[in-house]
Amino acid sequence: MKKTNFLNRHLIETGENYFEHFLFAFTTALWLIMTGLILLCHAIFPFIFTISASKHVKKINLVMQRRREMFNNRF
Repeated sequence: MKKTNFLNRHLIETGENYFEHFLFAFTTALWLIMTGLILLCHAIFPFIFTISASKHVKKINLVMQRRREMFNNRF
C-alpha cells in the first residue's frame, strides 16, 4: 500500500501518474479556455457561435461524468 499525503492523495485516488493527470487536466483547461473565448465572441456578436458553446459545455460535462464513473468503479 502506498503512503499518501496531500501531494499524492489525488493521484492515488484517480489511479493516474503525474503525467497522465497533467495531460488530462491541461487538455481540459485548454478546452475550457477555448469555450470561454467562444462565449466572449458570442456575447459581443450574438449572431455567431449560437450553439457552439453549449455543445462544448455538454461535451466537457459528459467527459467529466464518464471519467468520474470510471474512477469510482475502480475502487
